Order: sequence, then C-alpha cells, then structure tokens
Amino acid sequence: MDGLPREHADLLALVARHATGEGRIDSSYPGVWFWRADRPVAKRKSQALTLSLVTVVQGRKEASFGEHALTYDPGRYLVLTGETEFDSSVLEASPERPYLSVCVAMPPEVVARTLIALADSDLGPVDEPVPAFVSRLDPSVLGALCRLLAALDEPAERAVLAPLIVEEIVFRLLRSEAAAVLRRAVRRGDETRIQESMAFIRAHATDRLTVEGLARRAAMSPSHFAHRFRAVARVSPMRYVKHVRLHEARTLLLRGARASEVAGQVGYASASHFTRDFKSYFGVPPAEYARRLHAAGDRPVEAQQTA
Repeated sequence: MDGLPREHADLLALVARHATGEGRIDSSYPGVWFWRADRPVAKRKSQALTLSLVTVVQGRKEASFGEHALTYDPGRYLVLTGETEFDSSVLEASPERPYLSVCVAMPPEVVARTLIALADSDLGPVDEPVPAFVSRLDPSVLGALCRLLAALDEPAERAVLAPLIVEEIVFRLLRSEAAAVLRRAVRRGDETRIQESMAFIRAHATDRLTVEGLARRAAMSPSHFAHRFRAVARVSPMRYVKHVRLHEARTLLLRGARASEVAGQVGYASASHFTRDFKSYFGVPPAEYARRLHAAGDRPVEAQQTA
C-alpha cells in the first residue's frame, strides 16, 4: 500500500481474515476484537468501556469528543481511555474496500505494572487531560500487532504469547507520545485502588503492613502510592494504619479489654510505643482512658462533653 510499510499489508490480511461480517467481531482472545463496515456510517453515540488501542487498517473513521474531532486511517492509531463517551462515524467504506480495524484492550493493571518498571525513565509530565489520542503507527507497535493476531489461531501461542505481546504494546506506547493518555487512564483508577487499600488496611490492621507491601498490592510504585493515598485519605498510609489501630484499641477498651493487653491485639510490637500513640491521639494514656470509661458508666470519654 502506498506510503505504508510492508507489515501493514500483513496486518490488513490478518484483520480481514477475522473480520468476516459487519459490526464487532470478537476474537478467540479476550480483549482483542475487530470492526468491519461495508459502507459509510453516520455519526452515532459510542462508548469506550476500557483503555484500548484502535488501529485502522482500511478505510477512515472520525471520533468526536465535544468540539474536538480526531480522524484516523491506515498508518495511524487511536488510544481511548476507559469510560469515555464520544460520537463516531465511518467516513470511507465500501463492499470492495470495507472499513476494517482491530481493537486491543490494555488492562490498567498492566499499564500500572509497566509504569513501575519504567519508574526511572523520563516519561514527561501528564499534561492537560484528554480522553483520546491519535498518532502515527510506530513500526514496533505495528510489528507487535501482527504477532498478536498471528498468535490467536494456535491455542498454546494464544495462551502464552498473547498476554506478553499485549504487555509489549503497552510498553511501547508508554515510550511514545501516547504515554500521557495511558498514564491518565491509570490515574483515573487510582482512587478506586486507594479505597480498596484503605479497606484492606481496616481488615488487616493487626498485620505487619508497610508502604512497599501496600503499594505492591495496589500495582503502584511506593512513591506514587503514598502520594495518591495522601490525596484520597488526607493522611499518609502509615498514619492511616496507626489511626485504624488506635480506633480498634479504643473499641477493645470499650468492650472491657485490659489496657496492658490491647497493644498486641491491635498490631503494636511495643507497649510503650502504643501508649505514646494512644495518648497523642486521644489525649490520655490507654489505662487512664479505660479508667474514665469505667467511671463514666462505660460511655466514651467524648460523650461527657456538654454543648
């Protein structure tokens, strides 16, 4: 094809072999699907449910985000962030030369894991947020797409190689102009993962918890996890752990536990450390707090305040 690398003809042949009917055609691998249109399609509402790479191999399409329109055709790709609504229209298609494209979902956890691996690389800042991005198709991404589609037919290659090739595509896009869109898509999922981390802390407060371990569980780098955690919870991860433990200690005291036993029950290795933290947070040492509770008829100290 004029002006396009030889590999593009290979990709076109692979897509055409799978896209045998109009509309969306799912492949044998979850997260890879095809689109075919035999005639132009008027503008209609569309939605991207997940972060995805859309590569047109024949025909031309337009996606509109408000007043911002993006046109993509062979040799260019579109990256869409998840949960994005837009208007789309097929501009060029015919029965002889149908519109054909391949779509690859990029799991946010794969993007996050790759970002951690690239932590020492200069990926540049995340500029003004955009819901989509169009760019020229890099030969390395084109080659990876060809290998991904070629792996779909053989069960062993599909199971073993396809996930690795998707990771390669994510890696290469993170080292391209599309990096900011991928990073923004992961950031949009940060709040949910931080909330999940907070729930995990509440359920496992007595365990030995570290920022590194919590970040690993959330598929973030420790520094990014700590930054995003503070933005959501308004305190650092370990301070949140401490607050959860201290509130659990107060609950145990309310239930009649002995102050000398509570430290170990809420995850403190040092009783003196627990006493210092408790006094700093509640204003009195745990033993004194328990004594006041008993004197007040098992009501919390705060309940004795008057309006």
